[in-house]
Amino acid sequence: MVLIKLGYDKSKKFNWKKLPQDFSKELFNRKPVIIIHERLWEKVKNIMLLRKRGFDALILIDGKKRTGKSTLAKTIAYLLNPNLSINNYVAGLEEAPSKIDLAKDEDSLIFDEGSLIASSTDVMTTKNKQLEKIIDVVGQKRLTLIFCMPEFFKISRPIALTHSLFLLHVYTDDKLIRGRFAYFGTKKKKFLYEIGKRNFGSYARPKADWTGLFVDFHLDFDDEYLKLKKESLKEALDPEYKKPKAPT
Repeated sequence: MVLIKLGYDKSKKFNWKKLPQDFSKELFNRKPVIIIHERLWEKVKNIMLLRKRGFDALILIDGKKRTGKSTLAKTIAYLLNPNLSINNYVAGLEEAPSKIDLAKDEDSLIFDEGSLIASSTDVMTTKNKQLEKIIDVVGQKRLTLIFCMPEFFKISRPIALTHSLFLLHVYTDDKLIRGRFAYFGTKKKKFLYEIGKRNFGSYARPKADWTGLFVDFHLDFDDEYLKLKKESLKEALDPEYKKPKAPT
């Protein structure tokens, strides 16, 4: 499980340069140094190639609360777009059309966990239909969508098996230390969806293609993101949250 350091360098094919392991500065060319699993970096480069060839991309990241889904999503999105900002986050599905409309070609959008959880099965069914419509319209802009969610098995079959490139299942170790993920590629995530769904959401079979580590990664807008996340979770769990109160 090799973690590598990447520094922003626009002269390179993929805009990032592999740095020496003993490189100790936090910035390179005025951009944060990224630490990422080497095999995951290869997958990110594949997404960049897909964009150049006119394709969009969808990544799924799931795991329990507080395991680091948003950190891993932010790391990937920043590699794809070093100008990442709070505007690249979709807090609720109702704002997705405007975010897609404003997004630049080959941009990245992170669908926060709050936009992908539901207070009931019926609400989740509706959200899945909305997500499928969203996926259908992003191709022209060659966008990369990153869906953060509590559980892979609650996403609709077309999204889980057909539209997404891979699944990153985020988890903690025995001491509840964050920073671990399991990679399920096209074939493995199909088997996982079929077998795991029958086994009450188990990730035991099949085994992941490979596993890796990730580290904390912070950007200037982190405080804004935390506020956005709290609001989106409240709204997702309580549909009445933002509705105006009746006069008393």
